[in-house]
Amino acid sequence: MPRNVVVLLDNKDGRSMIKAACKESGLLFAEFEELVQAEVEQTGKQRRAGLWDSFDDILDRIQVDE
Repeated sequence: MPRNVVVLLDNKDGRSMIKAACKESGLLFAEFEELVQAEVEQTGKQRRAGLWDSFDDILDRIQVDE
């Protein structure tokens, strides 16, 4: 399995479950995926430099979209 795959997002049932949770929370699934991808890109690194900045950028865009 590739290192950058989030198992829950890689199968139909998992995606459906997360989409439902996002809908309940008022979060777009695409935004959730973007947050997860920011974390996945840091997997295996000793320092996660820039992760909080990435989260801030994504979350700021979510606030603007609302």
